[in-house]
Amino acid sequence: MILEELKKIIKESDDFLVSSHINPDGDAIGGILSIGWLLNKLRKRFIIVVDSSPSEKFKYLADFKKIVSYSESLKIDFTIKNLLTVDVPNLERLEKVNKLIPKGIKVVNIDHHESNSKFGDINFIDLKACSCTEMVYELINSFGMSLDKDVAEYIYTGLVIDTGRFRFSSTTPRAFEVAAKLSEAGARVSFIAEWLYHTNSMETLKGLGVLLDSLDMNMNGRIAFVHFDNEYLKSEEGSKMDTEGFVNYPLSIENVEVAAFLQETEKGRVKVSLRSKNNNINVNNIAATFGGGGHAKAAGCRIKGTIADAKKLLLQEISKKTN
Repeated sequence: MILEELKKIIKESDDFLVSSHINPDGDAIGGILSIGWLLNKLRKRFIIVVDSSPSEKFKYLADFKKIVSYSESLKIDFTIKNLLTVDVPNLERLEKVNKLIPKGIKVVNIDHHESNSKFGDINFIDLKACSCTEMVYELINSFGMSLDKDVAEYIYTGLVIDTGRFRFSSTTPRAFEVAAKLSEAGARVSFIAEWLYHTNSMETLKGLGVLLDSLDMNMNGRIAFVHFDNEYLKSEEGSKMDTEGFVNYPLSIENVEVAAFLQETEKGRVKVSLRSKNNNINVNNIAATFGGGGHAKAAGCRIKGTIADAKKLLLQEISKKTN
């Protein structure tokens, strides 16, 4: 059984690099912090590194500041012998963190994406899991450890983010069972909901206004695009906003089946977040066309070119999946 193999490696090994995808979301952050909590309890040596700075939206998590942002000058005071990734469909998504990975080390891959390339020596993949933190919860349980408030909040954060506050169709009865256990362990469920979904900076609200002004409806109102250009993302206001959940605004429009949120992160490169409400339009397959991936109803990719180029290419692919 994969879980037993994973336990064995963690018990018998040391010197872990723990990481997740670039621009980590709540599930990624909660997942790597939960793994860090487990390794710390087992008195293992580890470091958590991601490419890019994690969103300050998650600063309420106890060990948030222990997540290291990759830099060329980063010094690690031990030799990495094991890589443990969470919420990563392929190693390319680690971006610059790949520079830290020595050849020949053991790789553990914990993920719930259908697009996962199974790049690990151990691949703990569960497509039915609502979040990666739910999977880490099962791992921690297998060690027979009692949860404290800190790890309960790491896991709950990932669960609430990846289930869309328990409203996505992928939400299972097990998700509610786990949430109840996390609440019992001390997770501040009310505070987390208030902080994540009802607390915004002024920059975030202004950014949302700019985004909605860019709304571009296509295919008789079935496809909605919104975007930020590079100039706005680099502005003082744009650089301070938190875009988590922005893609859900165009998706919420009546009759919209697919929403695409485009961000020109640099000139000639567009980050794309895709969401679908149509069971027959699998955005994971659309994202895979451009080297990305994710889930059937939530996926992402990067496209070379301008915002206009990205829209044209996406429309071509989406139109192939619609009647």
